[in-house]
Amino acid sequence: MHSKGFILLGIAFRIALFLGLIAITLYQLRVAFIAQTVYSDIATKKEVRKYQNDPLLLVAYGKEESALGHHEKARKWFQKALYANPVYIPAWLNLAELENDVGNINRSLEILNYLDDLMQGVLRWRWEKAMLAYLLGREEMLQDDLSWLLQQKNLTRQTKQKVLNFVFSLWPKPAELVKKMGKENSTSLFVHAVRMKNIDTASFLWTVTDHTLLEKKQVLQYINLLINNQKINKAALLWQEYYPNYPNNNLLYNGNFSLPLLQGGFGWRIWERILKKQGIEATTEGSALHLHFTGKQNINLYHITQLIPLPAGQTFKLTGEMRSKNLTTDQRPFLQLIGRKCSMRFVTEMVKSNQDWSRFSLHFTVPTKCNQGVELRLCRLPSKKIDSLISGDFWITNLSLQNVSASTFQ
Repeated sequence: MHSKGFILLGIAFRIALFLGLIAITLYQLRVAFIAQTVYSDIATKKEVRKYQNDPLLLVAYGKEESALGHHEKARKWFQKALYANPVYIPAWLNLAELENDVGNINRSLEILNYLDDLMQGVLRWRWEKAMLAYLLGREEMLQDDLSWLLQQKNLTRQTKQKVLNFVFSLWPKPAELVKKMGKENSTSLFVHAVRMKNIDTASFLWTVTDHTLLEKKQVLQYINLLINNQKINKAALLWQEYYPNYPNNNLLYNGNFSLPLLQGGFGWRIWERILKKQGIEATTEGSALHLHFTGKQNINLYHITQLIPLPAGQTFKLTGEMRSKNLTTDQRPFLQLIGRKCSMRFVTEMVKSNQDWSRFSLHFTVPTKCNQGVELRLCRLPSKKIDSLISGDFWITNLSLQNVSASTFQ
């Protein structure tokens, strides 16, 4: 009996101890919860108040509601943003768009007029305001904003590109484009027309652009555009004006390779990346072009060229000097003259495997049907021999082209 009573007493003690531990645990959890609520709620409420007054976030909420078609909710968010910051432009812009979407055109126009006064001389959000003016049919304000934007030197490249693309689509006729944007923007319009390869607009804008404001490389891009559109005579006149280099009536530009390579116009075009892939190292040393062949490939070379605007039906004389050292294979460098968009081909003899500076000359007549110029190429044909990988060094300089059937270049 006594043993059974002790057992029951022990069980009761354990149950009481377990319940006591549970009570202590629950108390600690309650205290921790209260403490967390008290101390974290201060920071939370502070952040909530901050976001409730952040116009950027409030406008973002409004745009989400507007996208869902919840116009009234969107309007309240935009109004809250303006309450937080009465001159926050994005809130006004989005509110104006919202009013226009729901048919409150007059209210939208009132906001636009208010922004027009508020944003005098302000660059930020000016593009967005211009788009609002376009949306609401305020063409005069749109023109003023777009014209003003193009005159800003600190306008980002991305925004300037958007403005230019928009005005070219809005007014595709060049005369109207200049009238709307003003002659003060003709330089920016001209450069964009050239970049977009719009030959008609570029040619018109060239006549009204202040050429002194253009960089020389921009003129070169225009010359390239003229060449590619078969306006080689006009391109040649501009070339002589901006790149005069005809000593002793030499019709070749930079015949001794002493000037920087222009990679366009009627100057030398050298595709260095392709040459490197073919195992050719091309450098200009002093007053000569030097090619080092590394012996890695059986090269088909035609990537060093110069287009020359020669008149058809006349006879010319090409002269120059070549040098070589340890050139291998049966196929070695030579010069070739071919007609651009016509049938014509004249070639010099190949350089020898080893030769000191040696002068060469070549007479040729341009066919009457060749009226888009002649291309001079430095060439090497692929070899059909087993030993076909060319190595060694080649130099060329003092290239000169003379008209031997007329005293002056026409």
